[in-house]
Amino acid sequence: MAQVFKRISNPYMPQGTPDLTNAPSPFYAPGEVPAYFNDQNTGNSYLRVQVDSGATSATGIGHTPAAGEVAYWKDVLRGIVTNDKAQCDLGPTAAPNRIAGIFTLAPTVTANAKGTDGQPLMYMVDLLVKSGPALGYVQCSGVPTQGQTASGNTSANTANTVATAAGTATPAEIIGVFSGSASITVASNTLYPIAVNIGFAD
Repeated sequence: MAQVFKRISNPYMPQGTPDLTNAPSPFYAPGEVPAYFNDQNTGNSYLRVQVDSGATSATGIGHTPAAGEVAYWKDVLRGIVTNDKAQCDLGPTAAPNRIAGIFTLAPTVTANAKGTDGQPLMYMVDLLVKSGPALGYVQCSGVPTQGQTASGNTSANTANTVATAAGTATPAEIIGVFSGSASITVASNTLYPIAVNIGFAD
């Protein structure tokens, strides 16, 4: 059975838009994590979560999450995600089927730091889970073509997607359908346009 998240109709926007949400704990509206919402300005749907500082660990992918990477569940009930397969709640092999959403920016993660409340410092982000009229962008292991499906990359230490031809079984959870190969570059990472539809929220 798919996970069902509470919906928030009027989420607090610390940076003005969900595509830029990057707020440190303690959060202004902690009850909004984890929660699902539709944004009237972008036309997209998002899942509000917190990024674990352990995402910068030396194991697994071992770097700060980047725009266009996929986020894996580390703790669903507390709404904690990571880009490190080694920290996925069901282990690295299951990670490609435990995708919470797509990072729309490179969120801040600070290992071994504490917030003003004395608790481990976390950052709240809004993951893209369903694109509206405007497409989302995601990292891919190769150059996709229009109509190919995107799924979680099963290769070790990756937080990107793979493209699979229409009508072919995907190796992991389907994230959406690529609209072509016209890429953009964000912080030296190549991202491809995709109609995102991570279906757990609807």
